[in-house]
Amino acid sequence: MYDLYQKDGFRQLITLKCPPNMSKKELKDWWFKHAEKVKNLKGLKWYTVCFAIDNIDYSDGSEGQKTPFDGYEEMWFSSLDELKEAFNSKIMKDELSDIENNKFKDPELFHGLWAEGNIVKMKELISPPKQKGCYRIFGGCKRRQGMTKKDLKDWYYQHAARVIDEKGRMIIPEIIGYTHNFLIDDSPFGPPLVDAYCNNWWSSLAEMKKTFASDVWKSQLEDREDHLDTFDKSLFVGALAEEHIIDI
Repeated sequence: MYDLYQKDGFRQLITLKCPPNMSKKELKDWWFKHAEKVKNLKGLKWYTVCFAIDNIDYSDGSEGQKTPFDGYEEMWFSSLDELKEAFNSKIMKDELSDIENNKFKDPELFHGLWAEGNIVKMKELISPPKQKGCYRIFGGCKRRQGMTKKDLKDWYYQHAARVIDEKGRMIIPEIIGYTHNFLIDDSPFGPPLVDAYCNNWWSSLAEMKKTFASDVWKSQLEDREDHLDTFDKSLFVGALAEEHIIDI
């Protein structure tokens, strides 16, 4: 099983919400300055900073749950040892202190986690795309009561399989990248925002909106709602986001 997955190292994900005394522009300005320092971490393979632009609506067209963050950064490492070394470095410690000094460390504003990364393999699909100016969906899920980690991973897997044809190609033509990421036990940040999350990429906001108008997308939303939202709408944490690739 899981033959769609190509293991791809480990991620550190941090989400932030603007504190009351900060505007979203100020958050962006701070984050890009922060990124100029963090990009020097040893072993860092890829680094993106993303800013939320909207919620993910429900399949019936009604407004989705409000996104609980204003932005997130995702750091990719080839191995867990490299991630741990980076986390324990002076650069990371200084930047985590800066996060705290800017009043982000309130539990309502800050979440972090470490995750095992998996690229969802498909023919003719670039994953992840390295072109700049992309838009992304962050689709995070928490386990419902009685749901094991394997149950959640199985659900993500079948969710991806629904949009892959018999020749191994993505049936939503606008999507240009797809990953699944699963929380690991020794994540150092305390209670995580989610237990797993996916990323989908589009080359532009217009391409993303084409997907949202399709019956296939509606069916994917219904699949998620049937397995998670019907139990508790807070189990799904979603965001539409603009992506900025940090040159390293």
